[in-house]
Amino acid sequence: MVGTALVTIFSLLILSEALAGSITGEVKFVDESPKAAAVKVSKDQDYCGETLPNETYLVGSDGALKNVVVFIETTFIETTSSTAVGDPQKENILNNSGCLYSPRILAMQKGEKLTVKNNDPKLHIPHSYREDRTVFNLSLPFKGTTIDATPRIRQAGLLKVVCDTHAWMLAYIHVFDHPYFGVTDDRGAFTISNLPAGTYIIKAWHEDAGLKSQEITVSETGDVRTIFEFTKR
Repeated sequence: MVGTALVTIFSLLILSEALAGSITGEVKFVDESPKAAAVKVSKDQDYCGETLPNETYLVGSDGALKNVVVFIETTFIETTSSTAVGDPQKENILNNSGCLYSPRILAMQKGEKLTVKNNDPKLHIPHSYREDRTVFNLSLPFKGTTIDATPRIRQAGLLKVVCDTHAWMLAYIHVFDHPYFGVTDDRGAFTISNLPAGTYIIKAWHEDAGLKSQEITVSETGDVRTIFEFTKR
């Protein structure tokens, strides 16, 4: 009986994967690329330098826009026990490197691990907010200091991360309660995999250019491709 039950569960998992599709696509910036001024360093210039690159808009020669978070609107998702909580073995690392956060834009599922690490020989105090409420406020005094921030991530939402010792440092962490999201790479590309067949609202978020949305239908077999285009506000 146990063997039969295991076979049945395994078969259902295979069937559910077979009836799931993927969304692939790219995000473009179709306006003239913004001329962002370099970030002026106001502290620890001996290590950080006088200026740092402005990473708000990372636009390729073909308009590819990096660091856009693309995700399925939560209200259109029917979560199951296998998708509601992330894998606790999957580690997401927010680095303090060269007096900047890396990655600047991070997306994770609630339940996954979040580690904050200092790669600099300077004190960093990463301070994250959900709206106006502190989520975590960590002291990383030495190079190599690492803190597990996972217990502080109790709900989904958008976290803004600053540094209380270096005013220019900025990052964003998107915490989702489902696995259907992605972040665009250097080519502006993203993939959302294993999405059950259905019609959804898919959204694309950029820290300055704003939010775009569109309706998309995923079939039981095959992939769907889409494109988002951003312009100056």
